Amino acid sequence: MRRRFRAILARYTIRFVIALTLLVVFSGAIALTIAEGEDRNARIKNIGDALWYAIATVTTIGYGDLTPTTAAGRAVGVALMLGGATLFSAVTASVASVLVARRIREGRGLDHVTRDGHLIICGWNQYAERVLEAIFTDSDGANVSIAVVNEMPEEVMSQLLLQHRGRALEYVRGDPATESVLVRANVRGARAAIVLADASHGLGGANDDRTTLVTLALKSARPDLRVTAEALDLKSETHLRRAGADDVVISGEFNGFLLSSAAMAPGIAQVVRPMLSLSGSELRRIAVPAEFVGRTFSELAAALRARDGFLAIAVVKENLGLTLDQLLSDDTSLVDQFIRTQFSEAGREFLRFEGEATRALVNPPDDYRVAPNDAVVGIGRRS
Repeated sequence: MRRRFRAILARYTIRFVIALTLLVVFSGAIALTIAEGEDRNARIKNIGDALWYAIATVTTIGYGDLTPTTAAGRAVGVALMLGGATLFSAVTASVASVLVARRIREGRGLDHVTRDGHLIICGWNQYAERVLEAIFTDSDGANVSIAVVNEMPEEVMSQLLLQHRGRALEYVRGDPATESVLVRANVRGARAAIVLADASHGLGGANDDRTTLVTLALKSARPDLRVTAEALDLKSETHLRRAGADDVVISGEFNGFLLSSAAMAPGIAQVVRPMLSLSGSELRRIAVPAEFVGRTFSELAAALRARDGFLAIAVVKENLGLTLDQLLSDDTSLVDQFIRTQFSEAGREFLRFEGEATRALVNPPDDYRVAPNDAVVGIGRRS
């Protein structure tokens, strides 16, 4: 009972102190108005003057333009000086303590993410900082806010936040496979999520089973969230896609290609590395201009090249899946109505299927007709 009382008192301390301070100010102003009203030569002539004097006294400013002249008025003034100033000091101390406590909670990753449209990065490993730098370096990354969710030591994450001071980077401490932690990361307001092979407890603790579990937690909390997962083993890709991962990136997938190319075909590695680096002519994805929908790839590529030197090399197709209307029959059976109701309540419009939701056509034919939902991937030219 005592602990509960202390918790309630700590929770409502600021409100109580502010309310008590306002009560003292208004009570003192009313008392001053009554006490000074008996003196015709009094400087405090109405409730407005009394409030001004009470506020100036409580905040320890004391302009001296208005002062009580009667004995009763001066007694009220002394009470305001002693009690009111003490209460006002308590208000400022309480507000400062709340701000400091909130700052500490943010640094320790215990606060809630309030912004929407952010990117969630679950887990941590030796490549995580490169991922952050790549996002912030990207042309669109300057406007991206990121919430990092992991169980790394506080001092490591504090150093990371200090390193990226001025950027929209927040830290949420906890297990990303736990629903309450994802709620603190505002998973429902996120734009996408990246699941790294988590090495928060040492490199030996990183495994694809853990990545699959986090992917399932994200999809359970937000079925329509786009999730990209990092797999350590190529065999785990199928399991991650069944768990709901929209994209799967195999860690070290291209190491063998780069090593063999450097030895057997000199020059290829030197071409590939700048495109995958954080500087130089990096790969970019851009939306297809509306006027080129339905036209050929060769026309689109020539226009983009002439406009700003963009070299189009692939078309990306977003395959959302089958709609309910495509799957269900035309009749109004109770089963069909039940399925539609369940999907409507879940906020889902498409049925999920195994396989990649995103498909890339590298070096498509010149006569390929650009579809409305297509995007173009290519190499941008640095000025």
